[in-house]
Amino acid sequence: MIKLILAGGGDAPDSKLTDEFFVNMIPKGKKMLYIPIAMPPSEHSFDECFDWIKSVFKPLKFIDIAMWIDLSNKRYEDLEPFGAIYIGGGNTFSLLNDLRNTGFIELLKKFIADGRILYGGSAGAIILGKDIGTAALGKYADENLVNLTDTSGLDLVNGYDVHCHYEEKYDKEIFGYIKKHNSKIIAIPEKSGLLVEDGKIKVIGFESVYVFKNGEKIALESNSLLL
Repeated sequence: MIKLILAGGGDAPDSKLTDEFFVNMIPKGKKMLYIPIAMPPSEHSFDECFDWIKSVFKPLKFIDIAMWIDLSNKRYEDLEPFGAIYIGGGNTFSLLNDLRNTGFIELLKKFIADGRILYGGSAGAIILGKDIGTAALGKYADENLVNLTDTSGLDLVNGYDVHCHYEEKYDKEIFGYIKKHNSKIIAIPEKSGLLVEDGKIKVIGFESVYVFKNGEKIALESNSLLL
């Protein structure tokens, strides 16, 4: 049973509903693993990232969080204490590159396949789509500084690419991308999120999420389903 949470990349007040939903899914007695490696060191140190994640979840009464910044030489057994993984935002291209180069992406796939929970925020959400090319669109367009040539994601969102930090003013850019790549996109604003569970997609944030496909834009209100 696949259980994914995708967040649009906003601050703690923006993601409050999504974060609450996530915390309630984590099995009792299990820890959360936080992976912030997408964040460029020039923007925030990993210590700052860890302070941030703890500040987000402490008001939700969840404090059992560990952080990993070196994913090399990890074994699946090392993930046993964790009921959930949270992959944070930053540069999507470097994130996917690091996950592949360390081999951690295979552990991540097994973790998901075993029914344990993965939360992706911004870059962490985009890698769950079919292709991460959408990371180069919109408000916080990522540069492909690692020269990643294979931009295929984990493709766990019903064949959709994922776009985060969505704002309406980028619609023209999104439609142009879809036409060029013959793709379909789920665009998540910063105040919204998605639950992806066994082929069903549910909006769980404060705002609507938008589906772009076949030349159309469709709004999905909070608590609505995309089957």
